[in-house]
Amino acid sequence: MSLLSKLFGKKNPALQKPNGEPKAFGELIAEITDGANLVEGKQTWELAEDKKHDLNYMKKCCDAELNTMNKAGIVPAPYYFERVAILSRKGKDYAQEVAYCKKYIEVVKDFYEANGAEGFADVRKGPRYKAIIKRLPKAKELLRKTLNK
Repeated sequence: MSLLSKLFGKKNPALQKPNGEPKAFGELIAEITDGANLVEGKQTWELAEDKKHDLNYMKKCCDAELNTMNKAGIVPAPYYFERVAILSRKGKDYAQEVAYCKKYIEVVKDFYEANGAEGFADVRKGPRYKAIIKRLPKAKELLRKTLNK
């Protein structure tokens, strides 16, 4: 079953706007998930560039990605989790960096165990997922050093 079949099985949204234009994929996801993929009314990808240095927005985007996964069965994008990890390290909040890296790795593992990779983009093969995996040991080491002071 394709992703769209799964989504449309949950609700039956109109594929076109009232003016006849086709709806964007993100608009369909927002409609099907009752806005789970939105942060303050915007798609997470709309905030990716302008808010990439804002830790609070990136954390909200992580939450929206997790909510979308739970409601629509779409694997969360790694970008926001990586940004939270980067910004956390800059702020010397190693516990938060470790927590977000672990959370993303765990969620992705659980997602593919439950759904398989067929019909889904496999984020585990992408550079951002690999960057999150790679940074976790260093973050744990930095946290350990901080706690042992």
